[in-house]
Amino acid sequence: MGTENTGRSVYPTYPELTSVGSAVFGPNENIIPGYTKIYNVQDLKWEKTYSWEAGIEINLLNQRLRIEPVYYNKRTKDIIVLLDSRGGAFNSLENLGDIENKGLELTALWNDKIGESGFTYSVGANLTSIKNKVLSLGRDEGDAIYEGMARTVAGYPIAYFYGYQVNGIYQNNEDIRQSEPNNVFAVKPGDLKFKDVNGDGKIDQDDRTMIGKPTPDYTYGLNVNLAYRGFDFGVDMMGVYGNEVYRDWDTSSFAQFNYLTKRMNRWNGEGTSNWEPILDPSRAINRAYSSYYIEDGSFFRLRNLQLGYTFPGSLLDKLYLKSLRIYANVQNLKTWHKNTGYTPEIGGSAVRSGIDGGTYPMPAIYTFGLNLTF
Repeated sequence: MGTENTGRSVYPTYPELTSVGSAVFGPNENIIPGYTKIYNVQDLKWEKTYSWEAGIEINLLNQRLRIEPVYYNKRTKDIIVLLDSRGGAFNSLENLGDIENKGLELTALWNDKIGESGFTYSVGANLTSIKNKVLSLGRDEGDAIYEGMARTVAGYPIAYFYGYQVNGIYQNNEDIRQSEPNNVFAVKPGDLKFKDVNGDGKIDQDDRTMIGKPTPDYTYGLNVNLAYRGFDFGVDMMGVYGNEVYRDWDTSSFAQFNYLTKRMNRWNGEGTSNWEPILDPSRAINRAYSSYYIEDGSFFRLRNLQLGYTFPGSLLDKLYLKSLRIYANVQNLKTWHKNTGYTPEIGGSAVRSGIDGGTYPMPAIYTFGLNLTF
């Protein structure tokens, strides 16, 4: 048994439970109509995942080198999505649409030793490409799911960022007159200038477009293991490339936290900046969903580092031990990233992810250990 036809997931058990929509009040025990705060989900089903893959395993140079290229295709139907509330009720779950993920997985491993010195080593690497696409939402063609700046619609990556493309800063009133009229926001010098994406000579909601996506194009990893005369050393690294993060914690009209140092370069007069808008809480256009808040979500992490020593048998006999090993381990020692938040790894839901509201970073963990067997 399981919650999918392949794999395993855990789903909440309460969606089919709901509260009554009326209650008895007053001395006359009158039934007062009301509204349920949770909509009863009538036809919620398990998600179904259909996947296949094809690959080969290549062993070369007396089994020292192993290479495994694999092409995969995974299609998930009836995805369970938490949708926004309707009529003041709590959010509800529904089965919506089909999602496809496909790409190439490539792994390589090299194992070897240096002569008869006792020094052995292995180096492994992996690379996975990811192409994500919504095939259907199970609704009318063109229907979309909106979760703030995240939009899900057939033909695009799931939960991609949807907004205006920034095309600079209005420098003066003449710049405003020479630019396409903005029919959505009142604009003044120092405000963000949006691009006329559809070329109709004006800025309106039809100019909103895909400005980023939370799903990376590639994930990769590298690990190295060394051993010599009882000593062992291992390092594990990983990273992602080709995704974006939406800097949502910086969209307030006032400073919830300290301002970023980049705001020192804000627009404060003609020619002072063509990217950082004026610091003015009354300018609504500068808080609109736009590429101004899009950041590179790629990162590289030193995920695990371990050094150990296994004591030789000659010493163990004297201590009446079968084995003894000491080690030191560090997890998440360092992450190199380009976004300005605390961490590049931003969670979320199926239709809303990669939106940084001030996500707490992954902590570094230092461990010292002793393994012994009597």
